[in-house]
Amino acid sequence: MIHLGEYDPRLEGIWWVEEAGMSCNVYVLNEGRTLIDAGNFYGLLNELSQVFDISLLEQLFVTHCHFDHVGGMGELFDWCNPKVYGHIDTLPFINFSGVPFMKIMEKAGRADQVVILRGGECLQAGPHSLEVLHTPGHTAGDICLYERQNRILFSGDTVFPSTPTENILSDADKRLGNKEQIIASLGSLVSYEVDFLLPGHGVPAFSDGDAHILNAYLETRKAQQEEDQRRPYLDAARMLAEAGRPEKALECYNLALQLDPGSVEALVYKGTTLVELQHYDEALICFDKILKYAPDLDEALSGKGFALLGLGRVEEALKLPGFAARLKQML
Repeated sequence: MIHLGEYDPRLEGIWWVEEAGMSCNVYVLNEGRTLIDAGNFYGLLNELSQVFDISLLEQLFVTHCHFDHVGGMGELFDWCNPKVYGHIDTLPFINFSGVPFMKIMEKAGRADQVVILRGGECLQAGPHSLEVLHTPGHTAGDICLYERQNRILFSGDTVFPSTPTENILSDADKRLGNKEQIIASLGSLVSYEVDFLLPGHGVPAFSDGDAHILNAYLETRKAQQEEDQRRPYLDAARMLAEAGRPEKALECYNLALQLDPGSVEALVYKGTTLVELQHYDEALICFDKILKYAPDLDEALSGKGFALLGLGRVEEALKLPGFAARLKQML
């Protein structure tokens, strides 16, 4: 078991039990009172008890129903009685030797220890506030847990650290999963600021977690062989811009323009983003490039006007067709 606080002070109090065999990574928080996933190997209790009093375990978050994430619950419940948090679309599909988990809990008189999640909840684990994000696709009930203060994402099997030359992605479960939902869920994560990506399998990423998420989204979209290969970059940029992350959005617009330097849509949004970032000279170059071929395009005229205003060239801006009237309406 590894204390992740050794890698970065913002991970203080978070422990990692590395996956082994047919078992996932397990994360331990709040001095052993909270687990994220239960793994699937006997010996977990022994490893936990070397550092913590396992009888104090209060919470177990299940990221989804696959046995490599839940199999360890049998051993845990022999020694403690934690609340089990799982998504409403996951809990019915957890079973042990064909017996549904919910039926086992009812028979044991522990049904009140099961907490149904739907996504959007914010739950406390000691000093860590965990936001529940419903990210279906690998199965119907996958969740990620986001710790906003320290920019930590416990990502289960939704997204793994990978590089632009590879894209490690869990397959959609044949019965419970859906590839389109995987893409949508990856897209929903793109806007989050993530420094630390703590996945259900593999080695955590201790920096640039959001870059790994963006890479997974883009590469998965590109693998779909969409007709317009610029679209993944433009969609990611839009999501980042809407989330108030213009610098990251700009990176995606530039990638779209590498594929098609003359893309009017990419140039307009790149110019608009540059204005937002107060890079007025660069924005002006974008809008002038568009207006050379589309001199009446309202978005380009408006963008150029704001770029000129930012540069203090007010008279030039007001002479642009329709800009003075547009500015008056805004004011």
